[in-house]
Amino acid sequence: CKGLILIDAQGFVDGIGPMQYLPTPLASLGVQVLKSVPLRSSANQMSYFDKETFATEDALRVGRLHCLREGWSDALVSFMQSGGFAPSTKVPLIEAPSLILWGREDGILDGNEFANKFLDTMKDGRLQWVEECGHVPHLEQPEQTSEAITTFLSEISAGEETSIWPW
Repeated sequence: CKGLILIDAQGFVDGIGPMQYLPTPLASLGVQVLKSVPLRSSANQMSYFDKETFATEDALRVGRLHCLREGWSDALVSFMQSGGFAPSTKVPLIEAPSLILWGREDGILDGNEFANKFLDTMKDGRLQWVEECGHVPHLEQPEQTSEAITTFLSEISAGEETSIWPW
């Protein structure tokens, strides 16, 4: 791998806690709540800095698409009962140069906590904040996001050290 780009990524919450011990009927009920319009609407509002422009009904519909796929509910119950996964054990193993892009106003994953954990844990991590942006920089600030990605890819392709990173 020549490089890795993480955009407001979840990499430090392992497992799913006590939910893995729920009996199947209760787990199935919980999955129904996860795909409900009220819960998805709340997540939609938390995802954006500019809620008026981006937290629209269309965004809500798109945000629910995966929940409505055939087999999603059963797959999620199975995932819950498996205990989930442990990404935090994998992050320190990443050796490729990595760009960590984070919306400064992310309401889903606190960048001050999680973006900095990536930076502290990865061997060659570079953090780029995306200003006036929530959890989805590629939608809310596409120009800033594409510029950061293009610059990063150019640098790793050329094998050059960068002057815009503070280390």
